[in-house]
Amino acid sequence: MLGILRRFFGDRPSGQVAHKRMQFVLMHDRMDITPDVMEAVKNDIMAVLSRYMEIDSKSIKVDLEQGKDFMALISNVQVKRVYRHAMES
Repeated sequence: MLGILRRFFGDRPSGQVAHKRMQFVLMHDRMDITPDVMEAVKNDIMAVLSRYMEIDSKSIKVDLEQGKDFMALISNVQVKRVYRHAMES
C-alpha cells in the first residue's frame, strides 16, 4: 500500500502530499468503497483473468485514480502466459 501511495503522490512538499491524501480519502468516501469492496473487486478481476491466462496472483494491484473529469479503476497484473484454448472459445 505504501508503494501505491508513493507512486500516486511522488516526492512533493508535505502540504501537497497532505492535500492529495485528503483527495484520495474523500474520493473513496464519496464512492463508498470500503477496503472489503476493493478486495472483492480485486478477487473478481483475478477470477476472470484466470480463465484466459496464467497470472501471478501476488502481483495484482487495484487502485482508483481521479482525473479532472473522470474516475478510473487501474489494475496491474503480471501475466505469465495466455491460454490458447481461451482464444478459441
